[in-house]
Amino acid sequence: MPLILALLASTLFHVGVVVSPGWVLPDTLDSEMPQTIEAVLAKPPVQAEPAPPAKPVPKPPVRKPAPPSLAQPVVVAATSVETPPAMPAPAEEPPAAVSPAPTLEPAAPVAANTSLPGRGRMRYVITRGEGGFVIGQSIHSWEHDGFTYKLKSMTETTGLAAVFKPAQVFQSSQGEITDAGLRPNEFRHERSVGIDTASFDWSRRVVTYTGRQDILSDGTQDLLSMYYQLVLLAPRSGAVEMPVATGRKLGNYRFEVLGEETLSFPTGERRTIHIKTRSGNDHIDIWLPAGEGEQARSLPLKIRITDRKGEIYDQIADGLPPTETK
Repeated sequence: MPLILALLASTLFHVGVVVSPGWVLPDTLDSEMPQTIEAVLAKPPVQAEPAPPAKPVPKPPVRKPAPPSLAQPVVVAATSVETPPAMPAPAEEPPAAVSPAPTLEPAAPVAANTSLPGRGRMRYVITRGEGGFVIGQSIHSWEHDGFTYKLKSMTETTGLAAVFKPAQVFQSSQGEITDAGLRPNEFRHERSVGIDTASFDWSRRVVTYTGRQDILSDGTQDLLSMYYQLVLLAPRSGAVEMPVATGRKLGNYRFEVLGEETLSFPTGERRTIHIKTRSGNDHIDIWLPAGEGEQARSLPLKIRITDRKGEIYDQIADGLPPTETK
């Protein structure tokens, strides 16, 4: 009970202090004149609600050092911590492959058009005089692929003529075939008195014999190729000018067209084109086939040489049409 009374008295004392009109603070007493401090009861100021705790500011991300560029070398400080190797810069993607422009292949060469078969053989019977006395034969053979050609002829005496006067003459010609006809490169003429040759250099435009040269012009032929060239040209009127290399010299031959004639052969009649030329003091008459198709695919059907003495030598085609060789 005494404890309860003491507590009550203490409580009443504190209440009186709070509600009494004045309260003297012990550290503000003046020695001359005490000052009275009036205490006015008032509502305590409204305290502002405490601001919510600020959110922690996020730490800036730690940036990894950028990989060194190729232009600036990496400087490594002397430290015990090893610096990881710089990552190589990503390789640039190669440009998209561009399909190359198609290469135009050169056009394949085209064979020249020629009326002669690829290869063949033709035999002529050689007669002398108007009576047609047989004294020999001449065999012509050829082959070509539309680009190059090879021609050969062998003329010899036969029968009694071979007994009293044996003789053989060989001729050969080889060269190219062009749209304008034959273009010889080499010619060779062999007989008992010697060998004559002619070499054609079309790049230098010269033909060379033994010890001399002549200027080449377009269309120049030799003594063998000129017959084949006439077949390819097949003139029907007018005249054909043709330089011809004999193996000793270069002469200009003028073939005049005399007109169409019909000749009789053991196999029947044939239409021909008669042309004529002159070689020195010799006259040469040539009868070209005038037919169409297979009939035109042959060498001259008849060749007549009239020498300076007036002697006549005929070469008459024996096999019509020419025999194909295998």
